[in-house]
Amino acid sequence: MAGLKGKTALVTGGSRGYGRGIVEALASQGMRVVAVARDAARLEALEKEVKGEVVGVSADVTDGAAAARIMGRERPDVLVLMAGALGTHRPTRFHTWETFSTFWETDMKGAFLWAREALLLPLPEGSTIVVGSSTAATSSFQLLGAYASTKSALWTLSRCLASEAKEMGITVRCLLPVLSRETDQGREAVAEFARRLGAPESAIVAQMGLEPPLTPAAVGEGVVRMLTDSGLGDSVGFKISTAGLDPVAAP
Repeated sequence: MAGLKGKTALVTGGSRGYGRGIVEALASQGMRVVAVARDAARLEALEKEVKGEVVGVSADVTDGAAAARIMGRERPDVLVLMAGALGTHRPTRFHTWETFSTFWETDMKGAFLWAREALLLPLPEGSTIVVGSSTAATSSFQLLGAYASTKSALWTLSRCLASEAKEMGITVRCLLPVLSRETDQGREAVAEFARRLGAPESAIVAQMGLEPPLTPAAVGEGVVRMLTDSGLGDSVGFKISTAGLDPVAAP
């Protein structure tokens, strides 16, 4: 994608964490950014605090009617799907289907609904869809069965979408950030790992190599690069860490 100035981006889960970092980064590039999240107060604060043109839209990303209405109205040049649930991390045998499927019912369902609308419209030729996943997509850690399986599914969906979208002149990228305590999800995950493993959080952080932490601002910068750096080629997946952006090979 060429220059971003004057174009429209829509970011789900844009009021906090990595989503907010992406909103800030895209707005700084001169884009009009539509941030979609449930919390109206957070969105109001976002509009006031972020430099640039930011419009907050309060909606549940798992509401298909809302996805159709907002996508039809905005028709963004860039769609970033970062909305995710705060769920429970525990061995699979201690889950119920309700707890296990929390991530599936928000992260996966939300990505499906909004990506589906993007291809149904379709978005303008030359546009880009960025699907948020995680490096947990390749994890076999027993506490991450629910979360990791969802992120793995998002990574797979991204590759399938990329093939479908290419016929319409639309690019699909998948963003796989490392775990970071700079987000609500990361903080809760590390605290839960520490509790279940009977170790201090500092030990978990050291063992998992979480210092220095990946910041929302760095993730935002990574997304800008994904949208503007033609040298990234046709890769779909990109791991992002404090070392920067690296292509991820398909399994």
